[in-house]
Amino acid sequence: MTMDTRATQPALVRVGLAIAVVLGLGSWTGRAHAYGWMIARDYTGCGTCHADPSGGGLLTVYGRAQGEVLLRTRYSRVAADEEPGRVKDFLFGAFALPDSVLLGGEYRAGYLHSVAAGTASIDKFLQMQSDLQGQVSFGRVRMNASIGYDHNGAQAARLTSADRDNLISRVHWLGVDLGADNTWLVRVGRMNVPYGLRGIEHTFFIRSPTGPLFGAGVHDDINAGQQHGVALAYNVDGLRGELMLIAGNLQLTPAAEREQGYSGYLEWAPSVHVAVGVSTLITQVSREPLFQTALTRQAHGLFGRFSPLRQLTIMSEVDLLVNAQPRGVSRAYSGTGYAALLQADCEPVQGLHFILSGEAIAPPYVQTATSYGGWGSVAWFFAPHTDVRVDAILQSLGVGSQHVAASTLLGQLHVYL
Repeated sequence: MTMDTRATQPALVRVGLAIAVVLGLGSWTGRAHAYGWMIARDYTGCGTCHADPSGGGLLTVYGRAQGEVLLRTRYSRVAADEEPGRVKDFLFGAFALPDSVLLGGEYRAGYLHSVAAGTASIDKFLQMQSDLQGQVSFGRVRMNASIGYDHNGAQAARLTSADRDNLISRVHWLGVDLGADNTWLVRVGRMNVPYGLRGIEHTFFIRSPTGPLFGAGVHDDINAGQQHGVALAYNVDGLRGELMLIAGNLQLTPAAEREQGYSGYLEWAPSVHVAVGVSTLITQVSREPLFQTALTRQAHGLFGRFSPLRQLTIMSEVDLLVNAQPRGVSRAYSGTGYAALLQADCEPVQGLHFILSGEAIAPPYVQTATSYGGWGSVAWFFAPHTDVRVDAILQSLGVGSQHVAASTLLGQLHVYL
């Protein structure tokens, strides 16, 4: 006989969400180099600057050069006209690499203050990211991987099994370029999930697989939401896309908690300053780790990027979310919902960004109110390989039929090798 837990589920949701408000924010970690606002610099695609054809992570030689030329603040007209030189290269140009090798490294540290109604506040320094990344090419064949250390987050990416202080690997894949101009790339391994806008704010409602909303979003963040599988990417001027068959996160145990299915997107850029796309995802898991039942998840959405001025980029994504649990169990986590994001990035001076973001999510399960959030952010790429960022975040989180107010202030220092 299956016990009907419908009477206890709403109480569990309330308690769990209240706790996760602080725990989810307290485990904040970061990942760099996924800037959709590069469309303001006439870049609609990602594969030119990144080893990952859909963006994020390890930079190509060309991408490193553009990081110096287009991202960071230039303090004089003469400096702005100069070639970036060796400082753009790995380890600030300490030594030269062969053309077949790409190397990179990331270190990100932060200070977080967060408060949620009914919970204790958090004030803590964070070691957010400490990774090395690399790629070796043999003709059309690529071998790509990262290795890193994480004190207390990124559990889904860990290679070792301690409660804390683990070695992690966010990505590791083998790829082959295809086509006369390498317009196709087929990969197998652990990769970012191809879906929608890709950005560094991995705790957005539309992205996060953990935290206060029990992973109600798409689960495609680039901190620890990667999956193992096979992917095919396509990139030409004005059109890019990727489709991934998901075998599950093989670094996650037990195996019953691994999601399997597919995810993909297609983006069309009718001009160098406008891009629109569609995304789709369907996965299923034998035992969802939070809900402890089998679960089928769907997400289908639209996204877009628009730069009316060189100093302004507007980005948006809207996703339909669908959860389905099997018959014979409590179906408190079945239903239909949505997630939405609108972001405006203003860059009055090269390298200095003022960012406003608004978000909402109606989780795809019953008896949970819609959550809302607003972000005010400042990011400054003030020196070679170095940037700082401050985020002020206000949220009204759905807890059953009620709302919990939460506020967060997060400062970050990021250096890449």
